[in-house]
Amino acid sequence: MKLLRKVKPMEVKRCFVISDYIAHQKYFKKGVKTTNELEYFKQLVKVKMVIMKLPEMMLDMIIKGMDVKRFKAYKKMQWYMGIVKTNEVGVWKKAGGLRLAWTRGSLEETGRLVARALQEKSGQLSRRSRMAIPGILKNSLSIIQKEKYLLPIILTGSTRARKGLKKMNGDIDDGCMRSIALAVSGKKTIKAYIGKK
Repeated sequence: MKLLRKVKPMEVKRCFVISDYIAHQKYFKKGVKTTNELEYFKQLVKVKMVIMKLPEMMLDMIIKGMDVKRFKAYKKMQWYMGIVKTNEVGVWKKAGGLRLAWTRGSLEETGRLVARALQEKSGQLSRRSRMAIPGILKNSLSIIQKEKYLLPIILTGSTRARKGLKKMNGDIDDGCMRSIALAVSGKKTIKAYIGKK
């Protein structure tokens, strides 16, 4: 894990809200579906135009309304832009509906298992993972590490995201599907926001 520079909490909050809204398309009436990379980028621009105007207090209200524990955790952290290896961080327990056994270890291990299941067209993948990960690989793989508001958010130390699982250097608090897609694509390191107490 390498810390590159300190960042303001506001940037991490924007990242969470923007990426969450993009992932679930909450600002698009009738659930507009992304069909290609250009469409994905257009949707990202629209969402950023809305979220970038919000004051920090409003971002706090959105995050707190979704998850009080996440809101409290984010407030305690010092935030950095950094680089992590896929073998030193883990995803949420059962992230994206994946089998528990597939999320016990590192992001690298999860990515390897998912890649095999996708290749074999296995019925063991949940509907969400079966739809989201190939969608990311097709529509946004080239964007998600370049756009700072789509980076994964990682908390160091043991967190509720992996309670009872193998302890890693950090846990991906937000962006598990994007991170798994990166691991499936063969990435060994990823850029992320890293929170340290």
